[in-house]
Amino acid sequence: SREAGQHAGAADGAQEDVAFNLVILSLTEGLGLSGLLGNGAVLWLLSSNVYRNPFAIYLLDVACADLIFLGCHMVAIIPDLLQSRLDFPGFVQTSLATLRFFCYIVGLSLLVAVSVEQCLAALFPAWYSCRRPRHLTTCVCALTWACCLLLHLLLSGACTQFFGEPSRHLCRTLWLVAAVLLAVLCCTMCGASLMLLLQVERGPQRPPPRGFPTLILLAVLLFLFCGLPFGIYWLSRNLLWHIPHYFYHFSFLTAAVYCAAKPVVYFCLGSAQGRRLPLRLVLQRALGDEAELGAVRETSRRGLVDIAA
Repeated sequence: SREAGQHAGAADGAQEDVAFNLVILSLTEGLGLSGLLGNGAVLWLLSSNVYRNPFAIYLLDVACADLIFLGCHMVAIIPDLLQSRLDFPGFVQTSLATLRFFCYIVGLSLLVAVSVEQCLAALFPAWYSCRRPRHLTTCVCALTWACCLLLHLLLSGACTQFFGEPSRHLCRTLWLVAAVLLAVLCCTMCGASLMLLLQVERGPQRPPPRGFPTLILLAVLLFLFCGLPFGIYWLSRNLLWHIPHYFYHFSFLTAAVYCAAKPVVYFCLGSAQGRRLPLRLVLQRALGDEAELGAVRETSRRGLVDIAA
């Protein structure tokens, strides 16, 4: 009877785990759908404003990476949600996995780039207004996509059968490189964000941070609390590090929260209290500080031209 009671308790615990996992996966699917709609709206609204504000290019590329990530994310967890009643072929699962990590690294790299550039704008406003290369943002975004694509192809070639026989030693080495890259990106982003926060808060007469600096700081906090667990899980899985079983679904949920919450942050920061504004104007208000900085840059350049004349 004692053994029967133990078996019954184990069965009840297993059923509770299955129910809990189904709830987590259902929430992930719902958040993924809302994130697709939000990031799609950001892409549509910023597409006509991207050339007037260089920092809008960063948000446009981040929204594009998040859109692809969420699409693959929602499809990849369908077999878990249906409890293996539907299984994808192996190459489909591998493609979804590698594509998700590729978009994850692209989004993180772009967030680091915009954090560093915003920090430079706050620390050296005169130099940044006059000396910043005109096409810096476009070049940084293109280089980010190219480098992350190269890492994606190397990982696919070494760890999968897409390009031939996989190499276990090379695969582990590349994942160690990816782990170092993730650590460097996180440290750089945290350092730049901390310097930005200290800069905007320094001095008794400085106004509180608003607009784009606040957007960057909130996006960094969102990544540390919601986006980082997915990267830790993915590295632990491929490097065979031990992680708790529950961390699997937890990291999927937090990744969906991370990608879905960013458009909400954009619209909340750009909205005006007590007024209804068009969504396009809301995004422009969220980028308001950088629009003002662009105007200052243009004024400074005209002043230099007048002096030179």
